[in-house]
Amino acid sequence: MTTLSQTARTFVLIHGASHGGWCYDRVAAILRSQGHQVFAPTLAGLAERASMDARQINLTTHIDEVVDLFEREDLNDVILCGHSYGGMVIAGVADRIADRIGHLVFLDSVLPESGKCMNDYVFPGWRLLPILLSVWLFGRGYKLTPPPPAWYFNVNKADRPMVNQRLTGHPFKTLTERIQIGNNADLIAKHTYIYATNWGNSQIAKQYELAKKREGWKTFEVDSGHDVMIDAPDDLARILISAS
Repeated sequence: MTTLSQTARTFVLIHGASHGGWCYDRVAAILRSQGHQVFAPTLAGLAERASMDARQINLTTHIDEVVDLFEREDLNDVILCGHSYGGMVIAGVADRIADRIGHLVFLDSVLPESGKCMNDYVFPGWRLLPILLSVWLFGRGYKLTPPPPAWYFNVNKADRPMVNQRLTGHPFKTLTERIQIGNNADLIAKHTYIYATNWGNSQIAKQYELAKKREGWKTFEVDSGHDVMIDAPDDLARILISAS
């Protein structure tokens, strides 16, 4: 994938829980090699920003950061992609600045409904109990730690040591804050959902089925674990470029 695209686009790539901007390094390199502008920020409290006080970080914090990025860099007609928990973030961003986004891409992520939080989707019912126990025992009540290991995301075996080394605990308030959004994202011209077929998470599979039923949405399947950007960067870059 080295041929320059005819039209350079701007991509903003938002990572999921316990990850950081680092997880998009391979995809960003491919996109930049074709002349595109790429931003892959690390959200507050994660990766190289893990030393921040997690007690002060919630979902709104992350949404605000991405909105600030758009305004600081004067970004418009952006392809905004969110992975996993990042779907919550981009949904909040899209509701606030729909006019700056040309295409909204949900990457093996949740499709948030107003009034729901991330935990409602991925840890429903009794599944939340071990998470709460881990937060209180190891995260002082405000951080989900230790982070899920790479095998949990079904990352390819060659990359698991690297991923395990870079995963960090996740600010727990970001998973419990209920998002408040309207229908502004419907004003965005294009919507895409990308589903990783080799993770097997039933909750995310439900989100994919919902996406397939939405009028005008494009959907793609990638033969990959949950971390598509690590397992299948070429496939992801190709879909993002074709969808742009």
